[in-house]
Amino acid sequence: MSEMPEFGGDHAQISAAFLRRSRAYLANGELLQTSEKGWGAAAHALKLYAAARQLEYDRHEQFNDITTELRLETRNSRIRLWASSANRLHNNFYSDSCTEQQITVYLDDIAHLVNLIRRLADLPPIAD
Repeated sequence: MSEMPEFGGDHAQISAAFLRRSRAYLANGELLQTSEKGWGAAAHALKLYAAARQLEYDRHEQFNDITTELRLETRNSRIRLWASSANRLHNNFYSDSCTEQQITVYLDDIAHLVNLIRRLADLPPIAD
């Protein structure tokens, strides 16, 4: 799957930056920004995957379609959990209903999702 950076290099960079920013926001107790950047990290990682597979992903509604494709390809059942965590963070940005502990767990799940996609793209993982 070495063609990924050619199709979606910008998404790889954005996803990595968002994941790092989300960790910094979390360290500062800024939970809403943590939530939104965590969601963004997952969304851009999936855009990287979609671009490499020539799958359409330009609307929020397609998030689940892309995660399903990734799950089918990798046969990794944890992808459903990781995608759910990303959606929880996205919802939290609007509802402010998650605890710091929950957000930490969801962010860890997103890091797994991002790093799985990075491995598929022959990119180094994002270190915590």
